[in-house]
Amino acid sequence: MTEDAAAHVLVADDEPVSLEYLLGALRELGFRVDGAANGGQALIACATATYDLLLLDRRMPDLGGVALLRELRRKGCDSIAIATSAELDAAMRAQLVQAGYADTLTKPIGVERLAALLAAHLPHWNRPRPQTAASSLEVAAVPMSSSAVIEDGAALASVGGDRQTLQSLRGLFASELEATLPRIAVMPAGELGDWLHRLRASCRYCGAVRLGNSAEELERRLKAATDGHDRELAEFIDIVQQTLDALANP
Repeated sequence: MTEDAAAHVLVADDEPVSLEYLLGALRELGFRVDGAANGGQALIACATATYDLLLLDRRMPDLGGVALLRELRRKGCDSIAIATSAELDAAMRAQLVQAGYADTLTKPIGVERLAALLAAHLPHWNRPRPQTAASSLEVAAVPMSSSAVIEDGAALASVGGDRQTLQSLRGLFASELEATLPRIAVMPAGELGDWLHRLRASCRYCGAVRLGNSAEELERRLKAATDGHDRELAEFIDIVQQTLDALANP
């Protein structure tokens, strides 16, 4: 990449809300961007284009994280790679870095933190415009109420204060919830756990506080392999419906 050229970034994420947000944020920051909805699409994209940087979700159903980067390197892709995830503990971060990722980030990530991360790894990148008061909002700066169904403050912070972006993401989020709701009660435990993990990032971007907390608790119980999730699952499904109602009637 030369100083005058716009850096080319690939984002791979199987969660539609996260993918849409990251693509939009990167465009606003002046990057050329492509999106991939899974690891297989990321492999195809890297075989047909050259990227300055890759943002790759750690946990995708077909291929993600360590396995995806290993396959990309085997195929000759040497782009800088950053791993993204709704959840990253110290052990996960160490594993990803050891596998060759230059950095890791936990979703959701505000515009300013995203810009700082990319500037650290793309020293020739010049931001197209100065920081504004709206885009400088940080997720952690606006606490969420643990009892809220939908909350605007932290959600707006996570998308750089842009209400139009938040509205668009919430539309995608509602569509995903509506499509998945009839299947939740009959999902196999493994599929349900993967969906809950992806859902938590969307909840943070969209301010779906109560649903995010419920998804985290249900995912924790599934990981613990304890018996009798019927009550928790019923409560979770009820909160999904509450969230859809709140999104439909803001």
